Parts: sequence; C-alpha cells; structure tokens
Amino acid sequence: MEDNGELKVMEKLESEWNDYTTVLGKHYDSNETNLRMAIFESSELMTEAINRRYKQGLISYTAGLNDMADLTDEEFRMMNGLLLFNETYRARRYAPKSYAKLFTYNKNDKVPNHVDWRDKGVVTSVKYQGLCGSCYAFASAAALEAYHRRMTGKLVDLSPQNILECTWKLGNRGCKGGYMNPAFIYANTHGVSTLKRYPYVGTDKYPCSWRPELVEATDKGYYQIPRGDETALKHAVARGPVVVGISGYHNSFKFYKSGIYSNTRCTIPNHAVLVVGYGTNRKNQDYWIIKNSWGKHWGRKGFGYMARNRGNMCHIATLASFPR
Repeated sequence: MEDNGELKVMEKLESEWNDYTTVLGKHYDSNETNLRMAIFESSELMTEAINRRYKQGLISYTAGLNDMADLTDEEFRMMNGLLLFNETYRARRYAPKSYAKLFTYNKNDKVPNHVDWRDKGVVTSVKYQGLCGSCYAFASAAALEAYHRRMTGKLVDLSPQNILECTWKLGNRGCKGGYMNPAFIYANTHGVSTLKRYPYVGTDKYPCSWRPELVEATDKGYYQIPRGDETALKHAVARGPVVVGISGYHNSFKFYKSGIYSNTRCTIPNHAVLVVGYGTNRKNQDYWIIKNSWGKHWGRKGFGYMARNRGNMCHIATLASFPR
C-alpha cells in the first residue's frame, strides 16, 4: 500500500499533468496516457535541475515545460530537421550561377548596438511546426516574410507547407528535413504563397500544389554569411532578419524559457531558426534574438536569446543566409 507521501506526489503529478494537457489541448487514450505522463514527469525533473543550476549562478538561462514536455526522444528529434548536405549538393546544382552571393561588409561601417526587428513590424507571429522536420521551411518562410515586408510594405504570413512540398527537386526532404537556401531559390524561380492560401498541415504526403495565382512573395537570390563570422552576421541582421542553423537537440535548449542561452556541448547544426535582432544586457552579456517554430510556450512566447560573441555559440553563424 502506498504511503501518504507517495500518494501526495502522485496526486501532485496528476494535477500538473491535467493542467498541462488542458492548457495545450492535448488528448490521449488511456493506454497512452501513462507513457506520456511518465515522459512529462521526467521533463519536470530536467527543468527543475536546470533551474537549480540557474539559481546557483552556474548558467544564464532558465527552463520551463512546453509543447515538447511529453514527446519521446524520437519525436523531438523529428523536429530538428536541418539537413546539411543540401548546402553543397542540389541547391548549388539547380541554382543559377548568379543566385547565391557571399555577404560582405565594410568593417568601418557603424551598425546599431541594439536591433530588434519585432519592433519594426517585419516579424509575424510564432508558429508551431509539430512532429515534422520542417524547421527549415518555417525559418526560411519567416525570412521571406521580413524581406517581403521591407520590399513591399506588406506583412503577410507565408506558407511553410508550400516550401515543404515543393523543394524536393532542390534537395529538401519534406518532413525528413531540409535546408533554407533551396527555399530562397524556389522563391526566385516560382514564388511562395501565403499561409492562408496554402495552409500548413505538417505532413509531406501530399504533392506540390503550387499555382502561379497563389504567389505572394519572391526574391532575387540570397546572401550567404561567411562561415562562422559573427561580426558579419551582426552587420547582416542590422539590415534584416537572417536564417541560421544551430544545434538544438539538447534538453537545455528544448526546455529553454528565459535568459541568455549558452551551451559548450553543442554539436553540429541540426535546427533552423530566424535571427531577428541582437543586443547587450545590463550585465554586459551580448546576445542574439531568435524566433523559433516550437510554439509560443517555448522561450519567451516563442522567441529566445542566445549568447553572442562567445565563439560562435551553438554554430549560430556557421550556416546563415538571407534573401536579397
């Protein structure tokens, strides 16, 4: 028979689980509930451990539960869908020679100490990609949204599903992952539809449904940031948002809530996000502002802060590009 202490722990867990599923609108049958609740409990312990380290002054960020708190490792891995081979394979094979350009800047040019494109009305709402490796489609669509806003004055939600379904010939793999530059090539050769006209369904089982009359946004090509150059990235972000690849599979990033994220154990880039700004806090810590596609319960309503000028933290400047 369970003692009173164990009973209270179980009651607390069940109450927190019920609150979690209610807020996020999650529903499981009785056979699956026990598994999901066990994962949720493990996630709680992880976030508590991270927050203890924050209180001890060992790290500069906090953790919290979000949409991924009841996902298996395999399910979460699906959401990190950045494929690196596209950078040198089909994207270059199919691109016009004049399409991609290396971003250059004058070292004597002065850029603002603080930039936040959210304040300038060029960033749309945070989206949730679901169990599909479509981060590259969301990040590139978000970059095109900002570019389209600056070029035309119109801020519209563009279609990640359009990019997801229609860039296979450029090397992307639908929900199995992809790269952002093929999306910019596609925007030039075909154009990208609005989210309203081409809704996101989070699966790649449907064929490309692009039609000329659906087109909303195009570009002239893209700039590639010199590999690993954070100063170049800063100059680029001063012009507009930039898509980057980062290492996003760690639990500390998965459950990031607030503060400036850093992790010296980052491996290869496997997740695409949009850099929408940069700055320095009161503690003189430099940061990047990123827009994620993991819903509004991740980070600060879907946005996060990553360490800047800390040795290319989590490879944030290794794979970076933006439409031109």
